[in-house]
Amino acid sequence: MKRKLKETGYILELELASECMKRNAKVSVPVGDSAHYDLLVDNGSQIFKVQVKTASIDRKYRHKFWINSQRKLPTNCSDGPTSRSKAYEKEEIDVLASKADGIWFFFDKCHSLPSSLTVYPHRDRSSRKWNFGKDDWSLLGLEAGMPKTGTIES
Repeated sequence: MKRKLKETGYILELELASECMKRNAKVSVPVGDSAHYDLLVDNGSQIFKVQVKTASIDRKYRHKFWINSQRKLPTNCSDGPTSRSKAYEKEEIDVLASKADGIWFFFDKCHSLPSSLTVYPHRDRSSRKWNFGKDDWSLLGLEAGMPKTGTIES
C-alpha cells in the first residue's frame, strides 16, 4: 500500500529529529498544524525553525530530485478545493531540510529560494547549483558526518 504524502512527511520529520538528537541537539515539535515550521532545533547556542519537505524523484532522470521550497495555501475555486504556493516570509523559517535518496539537504535564506530546487544526491556539492546544501548540518550549527549509533551516553 502506498503511503499518503502527509504520512511520508511525518516520517521524514521524525528522521530529521532523530538525526539532530544524535548530534546532541534538543528538538521540539509544535502542537497542532498552525506553525509555519515543523521542528525547533536547539544546538545549545541557537534555536532554528526548520521546515521539512519531501523530495520527489524525477520521472525521466532517476538521479535528479525536486524539492518544493514554498508552502501551500488552501484556496477555494468553483472546481473544488485546491492550493497555491507562496514563498516563506523571512521570519517564518530559518532552515528548509529535505532528504533525497538517503542524503540530507539543507537551505537557509528560505524567503529568497525559487519555488522548486533540483538536487542530485550522488554528485558532489559543487557539481550542481542546489547541491551546495548537501549534508550541510552547519546550517543548524551541528556537525556533519555520521553520528555514533548503537550506544546512548547519559
